[in-house]
Amino acid sequence: MMRTQTAPKSESVRGGIQIQSVSRALEILNCFMGTDELGISELSAEMGLHKSTVFGLVNTMVGYGILEQVPSTKKYRLGMTLFTLGNLALSRIDIRSEARERCFPLAQKYPATIHLATQSMGEVIYLDKIDCSQSLINASSVGRKAPMHCTGVGKAQLAYLPESYIDTYLTFPLKKMTDATITTREQLEESLSEVRREGVAIERGEIEDGLTCVAAPIFQKDGLPEMAISLSFPYGRIGSVNEEDVKKDLLACTRELSARLGYRG
Repeated sequence: MMRTQTAPKSESVRGGIQIQSVSRALEILNCFMGTDELGISELSAEMGLHKSTVFGLVNTMVGYGILEQVPSTKKYRLGMTLFTLGNLALSRIDIRSEARERCFPLAQKYPATIHLATQSMGEVIYLDKIDCSQSLINASSVGRKAPMHCTGVGKAQLAYLPESYIDTYLTFPLKKMTDATITTREQLEESLSEVRREGVAIERGEIEDGLTCVAAPIFQKDGLPEMAISLSFPYGRIGSVNEEDVKKDLLACTRELSARLGYRG
């Protein structure tokens, strides 16, 4: 088993004074990142510390509910206090504000309008919008609803929702918005399969002629989509950028936000 790599005692990730016992307790928590249960001997070997030192740390953490002992194996696992604190941290995250903050660099880099949207009963609801200069996009505004099947933010979420969601909220043939709009279930399923393969949804003129949209989902802890972010390029502007770079930058943004919500996929 490899020993956990840690910073020297005189150093700290953020600088300043570092308390050795606290650092070691946090190192113990890190040991559980890849396994459910560990014994004192295993933790001692992993950290390169004497068993008595590890036992003292673990015993203290058990007292605070950070770790708990498994009766059947006498090994240790993460405790319910961590579960409570983790859920409290998640409940305090304002993902809309964080998404806006992370989207500004995209708006500055690309000639696109940035959208943040969620979904409800088969429709997308636009929660936020960052316009590029001289925006020509008419299909969206904050608070407005739109069909899921013909929007990038809609398909980015629909691809990861249960099949029963489609059965419940979508009626076929789907409403045709432009000549490029998909209308059949077969077309929709093919499009959603591509989203799952690529990680992003590409919509080309399906809701508004001349509009190209690149979108990706933000996942909750349970793997279901919470929201989606899109970059919408009107009337040929997508041709002025590298589309693969757009996908890469967008996915980096949505993965960070998903991680903030506890998603580890």
